[in-house]
Amino acid sequence: MIDPIAIQNQLYDSSAGLADRIGRDIGSYSTALLSVTGAGQEEELRLCGSGSLVSVENEVFILTATHVWNMMKNSAGVGLTLDKEDVDHKFFIPVGTITTYGPELVSDRDPWGPDMQLLKIPSEYATRLKERKQFYPLTLEIPEPPNVSSLEVWILMGSPEEQSNALPKHVSLTMNGMFATIRSEYNFGGLDYFDLDMKVTFPGIPKWFSGVSGGGLWSVLLYGSSDGEIRWIPTLVGMACWQLPLQADIRPVRCLGSKSIRSLISEI
Repeated sequence: MIDPIAIQNQLYDSSAGLADRIGRDIGSYSTALLSVTGAGQEEELRLCGSGSLVSVENEVFILTATHVWNMMKNSAGVGLTLDKEDVDHKFFIPVGTITTYGPELVSDRDPWGPDMQLLKIPSEYATRLKERKQFYPLTLEIPEPPNVSSLEVWILMGSPEEQSNALPKHVSLTMNGMFATIRSEYNFGGLDYFDLDMKVTFPGIPKWFSGVSGGGLWSVLLYGSSDGEIRWIPTLVGMACWQLPLQADIRPVRCLGSKSIRSLISEI
C-alpha cells in the first residue's frame, strides 16, 4: 500500500504525471460552453463559461450556471469542447432543442444565486457525445467514500477566458483542473455553498475566473491499491458560480455545494 504522504509527493511532482492523469479523467466529464451565432461566413463563437456532463437515470445533461445559460439562450446554438487536444473540432447543439431545468436567477449581481441550471441534451446529440465524453451519474445521495487510507484534494474544472485565444470563428481553449483550498462552507436560503481560495500565483491558476463559471468542483480521493498503483475516485461536489474580490494573491471563488446541485434532480 502507498501512504498518503507518498501520494501527495507524487501529486505535486509535475514529472510524475499524476496530476495530469487526474485532470484528463475529470476533464472527460467537463466542457467549455460557447454561444454560436450566425451561420457560414457570418458564424461567430463566444466563450460563455464551463459545465459538467452528468446523467440522471437514462437522460443526460450539462450542469452549468444560470448566468452562463442566459448568455447562450438567445444564440443559434451551444458549442461544446471535446477531448481532442490541439485538434480543430466542432460540436454544436441548436438552442431550440435544449430543455432547461432550474430556478430563475433573480439578479446577475447576487453572489448567492441560486445560479444553477441543467440543460437536457437531446438524444441524437447525446449519442454522438457519448462517443467522445463521459457523463457523471448525478444521484440524490452523495456516494460514500471507501474506508481506506487516502488523500483528499479539491479540484475546480473550468476554461479560464484569460488562457484562451478567441477569434470570431475560432476559439482555442484550455480546460484546466485547478487545485483549490476550501475557505469556508455556508448554508443560505436552503442551499449549501463553498468558498474556495484560489492562489493566483500558483502555475495554471488565472487571476480572473471569467469562463470558469459553471465548472465543476470535484473531491478527488487518492489511495494506494493492493497492486501498488495509485487510484482515485472523483466525486462531483459543487459548481462554480461567482468570483469574489481579489485578496492579495488569493482569488475567492464561490461554488454551489453538493446538496444544491442535487436539488435540481427534483425539477426534472
